[in-house]
Amino acid sequence: MRKKHYLNILVIVLIVAVGLLLQQVFWQRPKKKVIAPEIPQESSLETKKESATESVVPEPVVPEQALLNVPYTVQAPLVNWNIHEESCEEAALLMTHYYLVGDPSAVIPPTIANQELINMVSWEKTNYGQEKDLNMYEIGTLATNYYNYKAQVTEDVNADNIKKAIAGGSPVMVPVITHALGNPYYGPTPTYHILLLKGYNPSGVITNDAGVKEGKDYFYSWETLWKAIDAQSGQMNQGRDMLVFTK
Repeated sequence: MRKKHYLNILVIVLIVAVGLLLQQVFWQRPKKKVIAPEIPQESSLETKKESATESVVPEPVVPEQALLNVPYTVQAPLVNWNIHEESCEEAALLMTHYYLVGDPSAVIPPTIANQELINMVSWEKTNYGQEKDLNMYEIGTLATNYYNYKAQVTEDVNADNIKKAIAGGSPVMVPVITHALGNPYYGPTPTYHILLLKGYNPSGVITNDAGVKEGKDYFYSWETLWKAIDAQSGQMNQGRDMLVFTK
């Protein structure tokens, strides 16, 4: 009887032990796998730092002085002022055109310049109905239609704008009144005029002034330039504007 009792207890103990073992096998949750973040190596950090530094492009330094080799013509190449009295816009545009196409000449041959100016004026009369004084935007339109150039007008221009344009390889056109320039070669009547700037230095600008036959490399101080630009404002209703062209 006692043996049977001990046998029953042993069976119960075995059942309990097996139950506990099965519970541990089937109900134990797998441990979560923890992945440590990847730490960049020092070399890759340096590469990123170098890339960020390389992406910053410094603004080019504008030199203290610059001069472009722009071929010159007076607006009346064969001294025929009765035909070309109003051709300063066309002369400035013609000189710019010769520069942009890379002509190395110091002076455009007078007979060629004369015919080029006549052709341009004739085109204006055919397409615009007349040859008249043109403001900066109208000259830009003429250059786009006649030569297929892109024009950019900058208003409220200052010396820095002019220097950056010329140093970057672009001649600059500005509107002036002739006698405010103080040029002794001009006649008695002050007129609206387009002045082509092709260089500068700390004291002023170097021009191809088509209004007088002595206008090649003619120098005007910065003070004189501003005075001449401001003088035309009342007549043409434009301020300190400048015009540049690109192909």
